[in-house]
Amino acid sequence: MPSENCVLILEDDLSTRLIVSKSLTTQGIKSVVAASIAEAEALIQKHDISLFLLDVHLPDGESTSLVAKLRSSHALVPILVMTGDYEQNRVSEFFELGVRDFINKPVHPILLASRVRSFIKSYETEKALFDANEMYQKIAHEKEQEEELAHYVYNHILKVHTTKIDGLDVVIRSSGRFCGDMLLSAKAPNGSLIVMLADATGHGMAAALTIYPMVSTFAAMVSKGLSLGAILRELSSKHNQSIPQNRFVAAILLEIAPKENTLKVWNGGMPAALMFDQDGELTKVTSKNVAIGILPEDLISTKMQSFDLSKISKLAMFSDGLIENKAIDGRTIPFSEGYDIIAKNLDDSHALLSLMHGYEQFEGETKDHDDMTLAVLDLVRIQEELRQDEPEDLQVPGSFEFSFELRGSSLNNDKFAFSLSDLLSTYGFNKEFCQKVFTVVTELLVNAVDHGIFNIPSNLKEEDFITYLSMREQKKVAVSSLDKVMIEVKWNDMEHTLSITLSDSGAGYVVENIEKADDTAAYGRGIKLITSMCETFFYDQETNTTHVTLEY
Repeated sequence: MPSENCVLILEDDLSTRLIVSKSLTTQGIKSVVAASIAEAEALIQKHDISLFLLDVHLPDGESTSLVAKLRSSHALVPILVMTGDYEQNRVSEFFELGVRDFINKPVHPILLASRVRSFIKSYETEKALFDANEMYQKIAHEKEQEEELAHYVYNHILKVHTTKIDGLDVVIRSSGRFCGDMLLSAKAPNGSLIVMLADATGHGMAAALTIYPMVSTFAAMVSKGLSLGAILRELSSKHNQSIPQNRFVAAILLEIAPKENTLKVWNGGMPAALMFDQDGELTKVTSKNVAIGILPEDLISTKMQSFDLSKISKLAMFSDGLIENKAIDGRTIPFSEGYDIIAKNLDDSHALLSLMHGYEQFEGETKDHDDMTLAVLDLVRIQEELRQDEPEDLQVPGSFEFSFELRGSSLNNDKFAFSLSDLLSTYGFNKEFCQKVFTVVTELLVNAVDHGIFNIPSNLKEEDFITYLSMREQKKVAVSSLDKVMIEVKWNDMEHTLSITLSDSGAGYVVENIEKADDTAAYGRGIKLITSMCETFFYDQETNTTHVTLEY
């Protein structure tokens, strides 16, 4: 009797079995339970299991023996192990056997259900890709079937990672089987909706492959509750790691945040987004940034244009194929006229796309249409749906503190802030707070490493950007084992404040010089961002230590 999204719970303690199964059932996740390895093996034959949740010690042995069998019979199905503190020394043993993660006892029902759902979603994506790959092996000998499979996989992945929401209308006209445009949307843990429209260099499969690495990265970063700027940087990092340097992706990123009553927009190389207020008055949100892939991720501007959400009724964004290279009766349409045509015909997006497609003009003998994508957002309807799904804050435990020390080449680890944010989320802090911590720690580390240890002048970014990049790369390669950054994190349960202290072994930096930089300067934005997000900020020049506190 195969069942969808079924979790096998193997636990000999009755009370723990009941807590775990009930927490999953409450979240709409089906489960079957077993008290011994023998019972579990019998259930595996009867059910289509999407995740295994195992205790370590069972009446008829340890679950290590079952894990080894499962890795052979259920290679893709995630395995989570529930452990007590006394079993932490066996973590590496389980990881080597193929266990994906650990759940600490006593079990936190809400956190457990959230992690189980996340792993099941990842399994579904992996299984879809695995199934598609098996299909590919069968039909790879025929070119037409290969293309059909690639088209199926690409569209399936886009579908898996796009959240359907009332009020978001999207129409696409591709120049071929593969589209170089992409529209992604996902709900963040803080109740916001993140939307991205991207347009890759070129057309067809080459353009589609340029965009593909961003799909899973976008979904993962939004689910972690990261800020729009952090998501943008991670998308840029993934692109730079995966795609040749001459391939770029123009993009618009939006964050619709009802709780903050803000609409944030980042436009990098795309046509202006058209924003309408309650009276129908039009505002154009033009591009103020370069496309993704032109700059390294740590130098891409994450400054957002922010608007009062309550004053906006509708927003339209589109790829350049909708507005470029258009003519009426042999007369080339200027962009200003193209924007007017679009603004007047948004009530019927499908008819608008056909209209603009008919205006396409070609140069020479080429007859290649560009990809066209139009997204129209009814912000009133979207807000109504978002408010129906308000996130629930978890309970934060008592006071705690921990410290880290990064030495030598570990200073080049750009994933530390992500790891710290994830760690805090396991203590029950909501995602919105974790994303704030991520942003603050990221900026503090950049100051400590680039300016403190590497001793690179802040204003060099503006005076000689190429020299700045070159010097930074040289310093990263030559980093010494004596170079270090010390980070201390303290949570005060009584005051509901998180204190972060960061110091480095370098010469430090002069805060006054950075703070005096104007808003157009290419440096100083980090310190200003930190001070705007923290309750307190203090830099001790004598000890080269930064102290900040964030209120929860």
